[in-house]
Amino acid sequence: MQSPFHEQTATRFSFVARPSPAAFYPVSTSAESLSQRELEVLKHVAEGLSNKEIASALAISTHTVARHVTNIMRKLDAANRAQAATMALRTGLLSY
Repeated sequence: MQSPFHEQTATRFSFVARPSPAAFYPVSTSAESLSQRELEVLKHVAEGLSNKEIASALAISTHTVARHVTNIMRKLDAANRAQAATMALRTGLLSY
C-alpha cells in the first residue's frame, strides 16, 4: 500500500508521469518546411537505410542523400539521423 504522501504527490504531479511524446520533440516551424524529397529521404532514414541504400532507392547520388539528411537534421534541430527519425515518428511528421 502506498503512503498518503505518495498518493497525494502522484495526484498533484500526475502530468509529469505521462508526458506526451510531442513534449520531448516539439515540431519546429522549420519541420513544416521540409520538401517532399526530404520527407522521402526521412522516411527511408526512419526505416534504417544507409545513404547508399537511400540513393539507390531514389535514383540519386549518395552526396545528394547526405545533403538532404544534413538539411533535415538542421530543419528539425536534430543532433543525428536517429534523433531526426525518432522526432518525425513521435510528432506525427511520419507515420507507419
